[in-house]
Amino acid sequence: MRLRISTTYSGEIEVSESEVIDFPNGLPAFENETRWILQPYRGPFHVLQSVHTVELAFLVCEIFSVFPDYQIELPSSVTEPLQLTNTKQASLWTILTIKDPFETSTANMAAPLVLNVDSKKGKQYILQDSEYSRQFPLLLENLGFHQALWRKP
Repeated sequence: MRLRISTTYSGEIEVSESEVIDFPNGLPAFENETRWILQPYRGPFHVLQSVHTVELAFLVCEIFSVFPDYQIELPSSVTEPLQLTNTKQASLWTILTIKDPFETSTANMAAPLVLNVDSKKGKQYILQDSEYSRQFPLLLENLGFHQALWRKP
């Protein structure tokens, strides 16, 4: 089945129902928004777009593409609802805050988005007593590409 949805960055698009990621509990502060899609943007960036609310979209990136040394343990309170049985099923993403100048942009490493790539289920996992910050510096050196890739056309 195909869905037509309005998006923040790409206008109206058509996606397959199989591309929709179900966040059964929504995201903190957006508990009623349970259906999302990931759209490629530029470089390692993607947009996590609400299926129902055009204005609700977050710039995200897969954590290990930018921060290869990131390490956390996922408790059963995360793995069981997502039906994660092995690490190959899991994909970890971080929500970004893009600032001006770009060099001051940050990543929320203390609350990764955990996705089961097989079942298309997701959950935001808020770490307790973590060394990671909600405003972890997103440095150009980590990204290995020019900041012009980020800028909207």
